[in-house]
Amino acid sequence: MAADSLRSAVSTAPDLPGVYSFLDHRGKILYIGKAKSIIIRLRGHISNPGDLRHRILLEKSVTVQWTVTRTELEALILEAELIRNNKPPLNVDLRSSNRYPWLEVTTNEEYPRLIITRSPDRSLNIPRFGPYPDAGNLRSLVAFLLELYPLRKCTTVYLKHRERPCLLGQLDRCPAPCTTHDKSRYTQRVNKIVYMLQGHWGKARREIYQQMKQASAGLEFERAADLRDLLKRLDSFGWPTPESVRDAVSRDVMAVNGNWGIIIQVRNGRFMGSLRLPFGSRWKYASEAERISILLRSYYSETGDIPRQVLLACEVEDSDVLTQWLREKKAGAVDILVPERGDLKSLTDVAQKDLKHFLLKLEWKHPAGRVERLEAAQEAIADILGLEASPRWMVCLDASTIQGHASVAAMISFRLGKPDKDGYRRFSMPDEIAQNDPAMIADAVSRFASHLEEEHPDVFLIDGGITQLRAAFSAGGQLMPKTRFVSIAKKEEILLTAPEEEAIKLPDNAPPLLLLKAMRDEAHRFVITFHRTKRAKSYFHSALDDVPGIGPALKAALLKKFGSVARIGASTLEEIASVPGVGRKKAHAVKKVLS
Repeated sequence: MAADSLRSAVSTAPDLPGVYSFLDHRGKILYIGKAKSIIIRLRGHISNPGDLRHRILLEKSVTVQWTVTRTELEALILEAELIRNNKPPLNVDLRSSNRYPWLEVTTNEEYPRLIITRSPDRSLNIPRFGPYPDAGNLRSLVAFLLELYPLRKCTTVYLKHRERPCLLGQLDRCPAPCTTHDKSRYTQRVNKIVYMLQGHWGKARREIYQQMKQASAGLEFERAADLRDLLKRLDSFGWPTPESVRDAVSRDVMAVNGNWGIIIQVRNGRFMGSLRLPFGSRWKYASEAERISILLRSYYSETGDIPRQVLLACEVEDSDVLTQWLREKKAGAVDILVPERGDLKSLTDVAQKDLKHFLLKLEWKHPAGRVERLEAAQEAIADILGLEASPRWMVCLDASTIQGHASVAAMISFRLGKPDKDGYRRFSMPDEIAQNDPAMIADAVSRFASHLEEEHPDVFLIDGGITQLRAAFSAGGQLMPKTRFVSIAKKEEILLTAPEEEAIKLPDNAPPLLLLKAMRDEAHRFVITFHRTKRAKSYFHSALDDVPGIGPALKAALLKKFGSVARIGASTLEEIASVPGVGRKKAHAVKKVLS
């Protein structure tokens, strides 16, 4: 039931387009939405508590605020900005991912370059295209573009004047702006590349064909042959679509299923690949129509590659304003279509079947799709633990001792779901805590955290129960504020989270549990190996090992001369100092330890 204060606030809302926000009693924003008419949309919210999100809104919201805009399009843009800045808990969004590469044109530099990156700097307002489904295809595309319109490849941001070009410039593989300083011609090349990447491949094909004809007419047959080969390469990207839709229209095909969305890129009658993007942990709050709308808005808000047609597997409520937004962003014609029959419907069917097959691959025991299963496990861990993104770095700690003898702890590291041997760490424990397992855990966590710089692990897994988890969180919770602390017990296989101390029981064959158990088992193997090694060394321990400055060589020399540690202790200072390499200072140390 909606609170009286909420109903009172809704009654004063205007009949105008804008953005609204539901707030709880602490003033925290719970949900942000947009509307053509704010009051009509708000009345719909409080009168229709049918789904889970609406029930939560009515239970927790005490008031609503709004911002009026001139048009629904302005409301769409403002809504996206507010969601990005406030991250309300009841709004659904795509999970950030570095799985696919992007192509950036560094127009913020005097002489721009083409850069392939998986971590684009979104603070820079530069042309950005992608993400691309296939990194190999992207590299081939960049090579094609640079062969057609050469740009510099050096990584220098500010070019210094050179008297002679570099080797690439001498081979005509670089326009050598550092020697020519022909900025006008260089800018023309950059603009042509950006124009092509925006989807105008037909015009690029005609231009290459005309250049080939001109070269042939001018008897430049080698140049004409190179251009002919470029045309063949342009037609070789991707694989052909069905004959019925093999035309020059650029299309993106979108569908959603569960917490995944798919975008199939079709350019010039050829499939260029499939992007599979996960939604955040709150995806169940949104209907299929809302999820596909979020997929569309999130994807096109970052890329400059907007096609002529966007084909959706289902209707979206804000189709008209999304179309207007895409047209303004592209500065050209764009249509959003939901085909119900015919050739275009076959493309949306392909997208839905592709995504369904992909989700089947995510089953942990399926014989194929190992990479997909690993990604699914990481995505599920993010959902279960409430992380903003899939965990890139996870660590697991375990301790081992036998009645306080040779007590140790060891930590293993997983990056992107795979063991990172460079991140493995071993800790010898001081005698005063050698029989206290939680204290050893706390000591190891504190020592590890104190050496971290900027990067912190996303998940810190403890092999143990609630006592060990509390010790780890008390030692590292403040030093690693963004790290999620979790423990897993060996018998029950139940996850415990800190500081909530919530128990999470997962199915035995659940992908996230299997990945965490694999980490736990690897940490156990690593710490047991370290413990056995240290224990074995202790069996051969000599009192001479405790003498500072006496290493294996001097230890052997002393034992060779005197025969035993007891005889060394009974010898005079001068006799010990007479051993080559010992001297009076070390002899004093020997006598002090052995006396």
